[in-house]
Amino acid sequence: MSQLIETQRDFDIICGEAVEMPWVGLDTEFRRIRTYYPKLCLIQVSTKDKTVCIDPLANLDFSAFTKLLTNPSVLKIFHSARQDLEVLSLVFNVKPTPLFDTQIAAQLCGYREQIGYADLTERICGVSLAKEHTRTDWCRRPLSGSEVEYALDDARYLGPIYSRLEAELVKLNRVGWVNEDCERLVDLDIAATGSQRAIEKIQSRASSFDQTKQSVAYELAMWREAKAQSRDTPREWILRSEELLAIVEELPRYCKDLDRSLRLATLDGSRWKTEFPAVIKRGVGKAESYQSMKPSVRPSSKEKRREQILWNHLVDTCLAANISTGTVSSRNEIRKLSRGEKDLDLLRGWREKFIGRDLCAIFWS
Repeated sequence: MSQLIETQRDFDIICGEAVEMPWVGLDTEFRRIRTYYPKLCLIQVSTKDKTVCIDPLANLDFSAFTKLLTNPSVLKIFHSARQDLEVLSLVFNVKPTPLFDTQIAAQLCGYREQIGYADLTERICGVSLAKEHTRTDWCRRPLSGSEVEYALDDARYLGPIYSRLEAELVKLNRVGWVNEDCERLVDLDIAATGSQRAIEKIQSRASSFDQTKQSVAYELAMWREAKAQSRDTPREWILRSEELLAIVEELPRYCKDLDRSLRLATLDGSRWKTEFPAVIKRGVGKAESYQSMKPSVRPSSKEKRREQILWNHLVDTCLAANISTGTVSSRNEIRKLSRGEKDLDLLRGWREKFIGRDLCAIFWS
């Protein structure tokens, strides 16, 4: 059997073997250069016995593979799974469960924050991975032997890394912490989250505008996402963020206003300008009900002192527990807590028990 699976017979054999295993290691290669959605180019699967690459560009029936991804008896091991989960969800409409993310686990075992797979492989397995194919176009065919071998390495060591990290987690009594974070990652709609984050960036950059212009900015950002998705084109290719904000700033009501403005007449997104007036009108019409954002205000001296006290306590506690601070909470979350906000990851699950309650006690003391 070839290490690059391109036939249905070999693929079915691999899936049949994998479903009998306690775990499988998984990785993906994808391309996201000229598209809104990632294009799946390669899937790497490892078990305790073998590692193979599966060609999603071949004419294969993936029904057995999707069943494997959701089989509750087989643990799926990834490293930094977020982008892999996005592409697998988009292509196969499934979420791999149960899941173990070696990056999440490593951080809770005292390794540095967002440790990379190659670094973890070297530290745990004593293997230095090759780097010469980091810029490979994985959708190109045929792939060379060295490219396939490079891809295989991305899944080959997931099993041994998992075994080592699980043993460390048991000793630290943190298995539940990893399970909680991995379950939350699987539940997350990553594609929708990315779209929402892009919209929120526009909202934040428009926060200095009045309520009407903020509403228009929001509607234009929503329009841009929908257009980019329908055409499978990067959002910045539809309308650059700087152009979007320039439209909002001048707030033209009709196409002729776009033509009259020297600033707006040369927009790269001008091919869409016949659609802008309707979007702008919609934003103006919804302005009264739009929940505008207030420009960021510099914290007072008292708020700064409170934030620093909370941050120092977090850092000291994480240092004593041998966990990177960023794994537990961000500085931005501490800043929100210092302002009295409570809808925070820091105040949920194991993080609340580990330090969230202590920080709240400091805040309210």
